[in-house]
Amino acid sequence: MNEKVPRFLYWFCPPQLLEEIEGDMLQRFASDQEKYGTRRARLRMYRQALAYFRPGILLRNRFRPSLTPTIMLQSYFTTAARNLLKSKVFSAINIVGLAVGLAACLLIFQFVSFEFSYDNFHEKLDRTYRVTNDRFQNGKLIQHGTIMYPTIGPTMAKDYPEVEEFTRMMPSGDANFKVNDRVFAGEQTIFADDHFFNVFSFKLLSGDKVTSLKDPYTVVITETTAIRYFGRSETNYTEHLGTAIYWAGDPTPFKITGVTSDPPENSHLYFDILISYATTIAQSPDADNSWTWSDMRHYLVLKPGADYKALEAKFEDFSNRYFQGDKVSGSVEKFYLQPMKEAHLYSDYEYDIARTSDGRAVWAMLGIAVFILVLAWINYVNLTTSRAVDRAKEVGLRKVMGAMRSQLIGQFIIESLVVTLMALVVAVVIVAAVQGTFNQIIRSDLTLMGALSLLDAKTVGVLLALFAGGIIMAGFYPAFVLSAYQPATVLKGKHQGSSGGRLLLKSLVVFQFLASTALIAGTLVVGRQLSFLNEADLGLNIRNTIILDAPERTEWDSVYLQRVENFKHALMQIEGVIRCTTSGRLPGQRLGRSFDIRPADRPSDKQYTLSVMPIDHDYLDTYGIKLVAGRGFLASEATMKYDDLKTILLNESAVRLLELGTPETAVGQVIIMGQHDKKWTVIGVVKDYHQESLHKPKEAMVFRPAYWNSSSASIKVKDDNFDRLIPEIEKTYNQFFPDNAFGYSILQDRYEYQYRDDRRFGQVISIFTGLGLIISCLGLIGLSSHMAVQRTKEIGIRKVMGASLFSIVSLLTSGFMNLVLIAAVVALPLAYLGVDKWLSGFAYRIELSWLMVIPPVLIVVMVALLTVSVQVLKTAMARPADTLKYE
Repeated sequence: MNEKVPRFLYWFCPPQLLEEIEGDMLQRFASDQEKYGTRRARLRMYRQALAYFRPGILLRNRFRPSLTPTIMLQSYFTTAARNLLKSKVFSAINIVGLAVGLAACLLIFQFVSFEFSYDNFHEKLDRTYRVTNDRFQNGKLIQHGTIMYPTIGPTMAKDYPEVEEFTRMMPSGDANFKVNDRVFAGEQTIFADDHFFNVFSFKLLSGDKVTSLKDPYTVVITETTAIRYFGRSETNYTEHLGTAIYWAGDPTPFKITGVTSDPPENSHLYFDILISYATTIAQSPDADNSWTWSDMRHYLVLKPGADYKALEAKFEDFSNRYFQGDKVSGSVEKFYLQPMKEAHLYSDYEYDIARTSDGRAVWAMLGIAVFILVLAWINYVNLTTSRAVDRAKEVGLRKVMGAMRSQLIGQFIIESLVVTLMALVVAVVIVAAVQGTFNQIIRSDLTLMGALSLLDAKTVGVLLALFAGGIIMAGFYPAFVLSAYQPATVLKGKHQGSSGGRLLLKSLVVFQFLASTALIAGTLVVGRQLSFLNEADLGLNIRNTIILDAPERTEWDSVYLQRVENFKHALMQIEGVIRCTTSGRLPGQRLGRSFDIRPADRPSDKQYTLSVMPIDHDYLDTYGIKLVAGRGFLASEATMKYDDLKTILLNESAVRLLELGTPETAVGQVIIMGQHDKKWTVIGVVKDYHQESLHKPKEAMVFRPAYWNSSSASIKVKDDNFDRLIPEIEKTYNQFFPDNAFGYSILQDRYEYQYRDDRRFGQVISIFTGLGLIISCLGLIGLSSHMAVQRTKEIGIRKVMGASLFSIVSLLTSGFMNLVLIAAVVALPLAYLGVDKWLSGFAYRIELSWLMVIPPVLIVVMVALLTVSVQVLKTAMARPADTLKYE
């Protein structure tokens, strides 16, 4: 028979069906031909071919390539949903574990992204550097800071063509300003030159960025300051230009020449008021050309393409040319450049005016976030793979029905995606619920959307790629394992996991508890160090001390000294006040230094550097600082004439540095210090104490009398009932210093502020260590539960054979406990190295001991044992009759 089916059938019939349809049609044609004849049989065949021309056939043929993936994806998602509902407990553990890990990661991500965003708003950030300086005296480093001479920035800009722009500034700290009849205290003030707005991208709301800081006695105020002084403006603040304000006790009016937007929260520089640097030059020409007045900070903007390291290499010649060794400033000067983008996180500089944070702690928290997320994904891998036996028959049946391995892998990847997306939704809810508490801990006002807005497109792409990679990696191994099952084996019920798979599962459990143990050990050590900081003997008593702002607006005249003494006497009449004193610096503050000190009987070619503490005659008694030799200052020695001040105190470190022998032999010796080789007599030696935090070693100090209107008052009170005392103290303050704004603070709060990053790190690591342990335990719950179910019949048989409950529990828990112990043994050396590096940032620290390894191990073992025992006991206590009734 040479008859053929109609040609148009080939146009729309799916190729995989064509052969079968063609055979059926030709077979029917042969039958019709015998019955009806050739002509009628052919007509019937054409009619039958046209019957195949219907949507079901057409759609399957024409649109199959695009519809099949969609249909398959729908099937994948449907199957994933069914599997999640079928195993509710395991699904809940997976989702909760991932959600906790993602929530922890999102919270830390907010903090880390904010810390890394500092100064990103500056247009020239990548080309801006601040000049730093190391000073060496007698072959030793005596200062590592950002503070230096006024000539440095301008001279570098003149000498090196790589420098496009520079600016110099001098911080003035908290200042009082009088506006109309109102006095405002605590204004953060910086003297800045007219290049300031060319280097930094602070937006001027009114005024000209070129001329606003050009003339003497001009100021630029921030928007918040303008609102505080004048109220909110409707005219972009131009109406305030030209308004006069008065600084401290200076009778000269300062003219407002600009209003700038507030420095963003992520700016390393903060200020309320900028005073023109020309004002300082007008008051003292040395502020422009001195090579020995060390109070200024300098920033350089390099030209595009300039290599800052190559420029930095030229600074050795710069130092030799202008400082000639130690001939000019009394010390050997070395200059360096630090990228401005590193100023916030990587500053160990003295006299730093930047808002700084500990970069090591930020990176550590980022590492903790990654650890926790990895732990959560490991949970998913462990729990999914541990259920391999349950899903083995499903995989076998799918393969028998024609499913390809790639389709099975796709199915399990989709399940991983569904679980992760559900966990992400739960994580966002968790973050929203705890955001307020988390912000209180880190002392910031962060939001998830705010953190995302700080990122550039490249960083967002990297984060999305890492997140997608985590999903794929977490889903790939279970998918690979499950899709590899052979139908003939699993459908006979003979499947067992491979030894390699079991080893990987055990390795993942070990990693989970390794991370948990290391975090617990780190948390305990951080906690002990923080306790050590709280309990350490500082050598002075800072408790129950109220600090009053200096009365800078009070004229420093011939009666000022008596006024202060009368004020102190009046304070002592207030019930609850024990002692009071005034000083140029406070405990916790960085002291100024004098670099030209030497014993009078020594040659002038060898000088020393001491930190200078200006105090009055009540300072030692108020703070409980001990004298080890000689006496303290007397009230009768107080004088306002600098030339009449002749006595000083040294601390023990200064006696050793100056090689004066014992404290007793140091008393009575004459010291050269200050301009014109002024002579001072040592009248006493005080015991060393911690002027600053325990991050820094005790320093060699000289105490000299100080009586001026920039000295703060320290008031020692009986207890911490400050609310009762403050109104009475304020009333007394206003009586003696009526033209000043009353401001106060608590010394202990100020001192402990030095540890803010350490305490924040301790709180964060404690919280997220707990979360990491919870995630690890969730994994153990799932694994132990599944293991117990798999061995239910074995346990029944053992109980029938006379096994005790204890032996069964020991059998089931021993495997897990061995893994936990292995993790602990591996984790402790790693934790030791990590916390030892963190402790290296403290000059005074706890000593690490191997006895400290016991608590972390006990905690992990006990938590793991309790977690596993809950599931194991439930299985071990089941009746054999129930577990073996079908055998």
